[in-house]
Amino acid sequence: MRNHEYDLCNLPGDLFREILLRLPVKLLLQLKTVCRSWNSFISSHEFIMHHHQRSTQPRLVYCSLESEGLDIMHCSVSSLLYNQLQPTRIEPLHIKYKTIKGSCNGLLCLCEGFPYRTLTLFNPCTRSVSLNVPFEYPGGDYLQPVFCGLGYDALRDKYKFVTGSKSSTVAAGLYRYRAKVCTFDPNPSWKTVDHPMFPYFTSCYSGTFVSGTLNWMAHVPDKDDEWFILTFDLETESFGRLCLPRNNHTHTGSCYYAPSMQVLKNFLSMSFQPACDINTACTIWIMKEYGVEKSWTVLFTIPFGDAIFRSDIWLEPLYISEDEILLAYGKFHWSNLLVYNFRKGEVVHPMVEVEGSRDRSTICPLSTSVYEKYFHVYHESIVSCLP
Repeated sequence: MRNHEYDLCNLPGDLFREILLRLPVKLLLQLKTVCRSWNSFISSHEFIMHHHQRSTQPRLVYCSLESEGLDIMHCSVSSLLYNQLQPTRIEPLHIKYKTIKGSCNGLLCLCEGFPYRTLTLFNPCTRSVSLNVPFEYPGGDYLQPVFCGLGYDALRDKYKFVTGSKSSTVAAGLYRYRAKVCTFDPNPSWKTVDHPMFPYFTSCYSGTFVSGTLNWMAHVPDKDDEWFILTFDLETESFGRLCLPRNNHTHTGSCYYAPSMQVLKNFLSMSFQPACDINTACTIWIMKEYGVEKSWTVLFTIPFGDAIFRSDIWLEPLYISEDEILLAYGKFHWSNLLVYNFRKGEVVHPMVEVEGSRDRSTICPLSTSVYEKYFHVYHESIVSCLP
């Protein structure tokens, strides 16, 4: 890019780009109106993706009945982690009667109604919204449970929504599995994809996106202690499976609850709550090289202590900062959120103030089911929902 395009700031192009990459979304949207060249540069695909990769503004979002009617609530993760002197403000996005079925690159995938009627992409930062897409159940029967997720196909520069289900029995002990993919482009369309032949049952309905794939926790039917990761490659549109890390803490038969899956520090992550270790509340693993099962590595261990009790129901990591401070969701004695500083070994239950809620001391999510991912952490981005 030529330097004369930046006469207003009189800076070299590379330095100008570096400054813009560090700015928050709200300010970038204002700068797009300065001139055509700035608008073109900030709107370019390369800049948008680089800005999202370097985003330092994580936000927590979830569905709730706290405000008037079902709405989507959001707040700053940084405030929850570092601002302990006053409550973190949680506000509604005023997106009524829709539920979150996936998140990717700062976009949320929303479903309306039940049975689900429409599918929509939404950017909470820019308020950009895609076209409504009629929802298609993979088995044609909305009474069958579905798992789903939103991911990004980098090869084709397309966002895809994947959903699958287990239909009614075909014969004794046998099931018919179905899956569909919706591609968001100028003419959104659904297609049926080949399903894995191996039997499984998924425990979390919202998939985790990492390294061009969607991932779900699954187990062999009628064998609750045989867990694995069901994967879907967005480019090849094919299913696969990965093994969990293996040691005494990760043997699912020796855990209080089903293992949970998330993305931490940009790695696929698993957390376990061992029942065999009276000193350990949770172990967190990361897969350092996606798809390589030998790369599973223990990231952190959370011990029981004065603020984490064995009577607490469960703990699910949501986010870990660069300075090793964890935000986790669970059912604790004091609240539904926990902040754990690994370097200091300190636990804090952050105070929150929910706009429109009578209870201003704790988060009251729509559901506390351990098997459903109602909470999502996304990074602010200027990614557009429009193809």
